[in-house]
Amino acid sequence: MTNPVSVPENISKILDTLSPEDQATMMEYIASLQSSSATATEAEAEPMQQDEPEAASSAVPHPKYDASSGAEDYEAASTFKQQASDAAADGNYAQALECYNQAVLAAPPSALLYANRAMVLEKLGHYSEATVDCTWALELNPDSAKALKVRGKLRYKYLKDWHGALEDLNQAQAIDFDPDVVEILKELTQLRVEEEQKQAQERNAEQEKKKKKAEEIKRAQEQARKEAEEARTAASSSSGSRSVPPGAGMPGGGMPGMDPAMMAGLMSDPEIQEAMKNPKVVAAFQDLMSGPGGPMALLSNPAKLQQMMMDPEVGPVLQKIMSKFMGGGGGGAGMNPFGPGGMPTGGGGDDIPDLGEMPDLD
Repeated sequence: MTNPVSVPENISKILDTLSPEDQATMMEYIASLQSSSATATEAEAEPMQQDEPEAASSAVPHPKYDASSGAEDYEAASTFKQQASDAAADGNYAQALECYNQAVLAAPPSALLYANRAMVLEKLGHYSEATVDCTWALELNPDSAKALKVRGKLRYKYLKDWHGALEDLNQAQAIDFDPDVVEILKELTQLRVEEEQKQAQERNAEQEKKKKKAEEIKRAQEQARKEAEEARTAASSSSGSRSVPPGAGMPGGGMPGMDPAMMAGLMSDPEIQEAMKNPKVVAAFQDLMSGPGGPMALLSNPAKLQQMMMDPEVGPVLQKIMSKFMGGGGGGAGMNPFGPGGMPTGGGGDDIPDLGEMPDLD
């Protein structure tokens, strides 16, 4: 016999052992099984339908009332609104939209009319237009809880604007609490918390970066100040090595055998202090002090003394010192800075020039 459906050979042999009536019954059963299997396979191959409708690919008319038209047929508007409500209840959203459009054009609409039309636009997949209708509703009534809720859900579900959704739904709940919105708000609030935590971490990282930068600048400034101070100290030391302080060049800061008080008075003279900054003067006195016999050797070397006295730079300093401590200028008359047996106070038949022959320091 010819089987109406394809069956394995071993099943076919079993069917041949049955009566014609039983064979027909079994073949119908097998056919139904194969048909069900094919249907299930096709269903699995088809993509799963999305819970939410996709956005419409093209814009749809949803006019805004034009006040310049002067239309104020409230009776017609009321009729259109009722027709739209009935059509929406029957699931005929295209017809409902057309009726709502007529109602908007017939007379100045309310915020509720725009919000109801927004719900129909959402059903038809026109999410951007629905959001615009909600905005128009809120222009008429900023406290329209329905417009806020519809726009908040649109932003949450379709427009990926969770900041706007959170703002709209929070405001809607404050006006008219809706338990159906609670779970959405929980999710949106969690997103806000996570965002704030991320922003706080970014701020902390930026502050830490600025802090490190400030510390680096501070260290660089301190290093620059330190280097500048070291440079000033080095310059001061270098200048000091070239500028000889009063009494420098004299052993122990003075002359051997000289009364320290007398030496202090001598070196406190501003003119002598200034003169002792001259390297040539310092060198002459160093030579005088370090030579054999010290300054007393000049007594036995009139030529040397005369040479120093005639020097235009050294002579006036030596004259100043001798005149200060050996009677010049009065107050120090008879005082010998070299102590007992020191240099005579002047005069005699030697070749040493008189003090009056030397030029003054001034």
